[in-house]
Amino acid sequence: MIGIKSFATYIPFFRLNRSEFARAWKGGAMGGEKAVANYDEDSLTLAAEAGHYCLMSMESKPVGGLFFASTTPPYGEKSSASILSSVLDLKKELGYPLD
Repeated sequence: MIGIKSFATYIPFFRLNRSEFARAWKGGAMGGEKAVANYDEDSLTLAAEAGHYCLMSMESKPVGGLFFASTTPPYGEKSSASILSSVLDLKKELGYPLD
């Protein structure tokens, strides 16, 4: 059966109080906190964490596809999907970009 078999998210550990945004921008505060990435976390790192969670829920079923989409890819010249495929120890063919 074709379709999405599993998906996951990863939210960074660190938080920034929204009142700090208001203080910096001299505006009103919404209240609460915002999740922020650590200095060494980028969209690919967060995708790798989510991918690990995704694979844990699949109980060793074969993976037939991998898609990585981001408005902030860490590399302009490299395929992030191929790096992610390697990190998640998936078949080599899954990380190639679509033509």
